[in-house]
Amino acid sequence: MPEASKEDKRVTRDGLTLAKIIYFLLMPFRPNLLKTYMAVDRFVEVPIDQLKLDGIKGILIDADGTLGPHHARKFSSEVVAHINKMVDHGLKVAIYTNAFEDRFHQFKGINVVTNVLPKPDKRGFEKAMTDFLGLDDPSVVCMIGDNFLTDGGARLAGMHFVHIRPIRGDESFIHSFTRRLAFKFAQFYFPNSFP
Repeated sequence: MPEASKEDKRVTRDGLTLAKIIYFLLMPFRPNLLKTYMAVDRFVEVPIDQLKLDGIKGILIDADGTLGPHHARKFSSEVVAHINKMVDHGLKVAIYTNAFEDRFHQFKGINVVTNVLPKPDKRGFEKAMTDFLGLDDPSVVCMIGDNFLTDGGARLAGMHFVHIRPIRGDESFIHSFTRRLAFKFAQFYFPNSFP
């Protein structure tokens, strides 16, 4: 069987999947899926000391809309420094994105989660935790991302979710629309959770 092209991989990982559709339909009826551990405007505002104080040992980080605009190939030195600071403070860190993994060379020594089911599938988060962070307790892991529909799937696996205000970029209409709608659901159920 021929190997999938990059375009095929983008469609199967970054496009509309059954897991995304099911998760999206569940959101209005299971508010706990929309609960955030914390919410900040920018990734660099995630307080490392607070994570450590709360017993967080591992962090999965979304890329598109969280670390930079969609499809960014260069990330700010401030973002790179914040990830390095997390590692320096003893946190295990991996980038977990449904996008391509060949554009994260700036993040030296940081694993990029590959060959797992795409977000929001619970099994993808579990494999990311065990295989890429080396942890087996989801209660000490948090997912940092801009999208309740994909990144918020960490809640299905028992992980914490840190919501980042999305960085604008070149994203599809359906991605933008579903992300905004999921955020509206979260605001409705947890209006005091966002800056």
